[in-house]
Order: sequence, then structure tokens, then C-alpha cells
Amino acid sequence: METREEAAVLILSRDRGEAVRWADALAGLQYRLWLSPDEIAPDCRLDLIVTDQEPTPAEREFCDGNPGEGGGLGSGVPAVVRIGAEGPGDVRLPADVTRRELCLACRLLTEIVRLRRKARSRTRLERRLLREALTDPLTGLPNRRAWERALASRLDPEEPPPGRLCLAILDLDHFKQVNDRHGHGVGDEVLRAVGQVIHDGLRESDFVARLGGDEIGLLAWVADEASGRSVVERVRDRIPERLAGLGTPAVTASAGCCVARPEAASADALFAAADAALRRAKQRGRNRTEQAGED
Repeated sequence: METREEAAVLILSRDRGEAVRWADALAGLQYRLWLSPDEIAPDCRLDLIVTDQEPTPAEREFCDGNPGEGGGLGSGVPAVVRIGAEGPGDVRLPADVTRRELCLACRLLTEIVRLRRKARSRTRLERRLLREALTDPLTGLPNRRAWERALASRLDPEEPPPGRLCLAILDLDHFKQVNDRHGHGVGDEVLRAVGQVIHDGLRESDFVARLGGDEIGLLAWVADEASGRSVVERVRDRIPERLAGLGTPAVTASAGCCVARPEAASADALFAAADAALRRAKQRGRNRTEQAGED
């Protein structure tokens, strides 16, 4: 059987006798009760405020602790039972509220608060799991699954595309030698550094992903073929320079790219063209960029 955690309730009233009366009415329930904000531990998550005052600095302080979420049941801030006073409240009760009415209102609100918090926790967990499913654990870059989603969205944009789509594949030259000479731990450091170097050199609209092994994919909106090659060359040229500054073994990269209008291209055709260009770059001496259609 699930053990229900006590709800945290703050009771605020100018009349100490009223506050004590409300606390006495709630004392038999599963509540931790406070009559002053000063009594509450800093790490306590407050569930409910019972008050006969207009919004107090204490209430505002608790709400301010949840930026971007206004008050009320749909947010992460406490629910409010306001008794005989003006001001916002999730439940409004008359000044002569009975013990039974107060208990029922508090039970209802604390249960709703718990359910809403569980739903938010589940949503956060689902989002975290989705991020992990789309992230390469070694480099922190998006993975192949995320790449396929990003490519599909760029080939079928909801709005007119801002230009032509450049798809590039970068492959580290002689990366196996890094692992053989320095060990796979150093090889992993190189991959992480390369991912960071490429990521830092991109525009906000660009997309980079680790496709597998030492292969990195890049998607960028460009004006034409020449600007596509320029983007890829700029990214590729940064790699050995930045790696040397980071103290890892310096490696170069070969790249193949293809530039096309999104409406006239398919994911498979774009990737195949860029991959063929990458093979030419390897065959022609590595540390260079080859572009589809220039053979």
C-alpha cells in the first residue's frame, strides 16, 4: 500500500485565535501545519495556504520561487484557501466557515495539488527520456535518430525554406590510429572535443549530429553550392586548430556535401550524394571537402 506523504499547510491570519482554530480543525488529518512562514524549513515544498488576508508577502515569496508559473492549481505554487477576504484563491470560503467545510476544502485541494504534481513529474520524466533517446551519450550531440528527424523536417518544412539545404558528412582522418596509439579513452576525448568544436562553430539554424563512430552529420541552410562548401570548409578547418589548443591529439577531417532545394530532394538521395563525395575526399588524399556534382 502506498504511504501518503503529509501535506504541508501554512495558516496565515491576523487573529491568532482563528489561526489556532483552523489548525485544530486540520490537526487530525495528514498535514504538517505552520502558523508562520518563519517556521518552515527552506527546502519544504508548501502544498496549501489557508488565509483570511489579502495576498501577503509570504504568499508572493512562495509564488516567486516558481518563475514563469503563476499561482493556482495548474502551477507548482501552493493552492490557496481564502477565507472571508478579497483576493485570488483556489477556494473561497465565508468568514464563518465551519470545521467540516474547511476540512473538505483542504482535502480536495491537497489531492488536486498532488495529482497535478504527479502529472508534471511524469511529463518531465517523459521529456528527459525523449532527450536521452535522441542524444549521443559520448559527445552530447544529437544521435542518428535525431538526425533523421531533423533531416525529414527540413525536407518537408511547414514554412517556405530559407534557402537550399546543405547536407554534409564529416569523417575524421586516420582516427583508428588515435585509438591504437593513445587508447580508446583518449579517442573518446577527441570525439567529444570534435563534437564541441563543430557545435560551437555553427549558427542557431544549423544542426549537427553524431551519426556513428567518428562520422558527424551537418545540416545547414545556404544560399547556393558555393556557400554550402564554404560552411563545411569553415567547420572542417577549425577542428585541428582547436584540438591542438585543447591538448588532445590533433586530427583532420574529410567531408562530403550536397546542396539541393528541399522540395526537389529526398533524404536517401541527399545522403547518398554526400557520402559519395566523402569517399572521393578520402580517395583524393583526405583533409579536404568534396561536393556532389563536382566530379
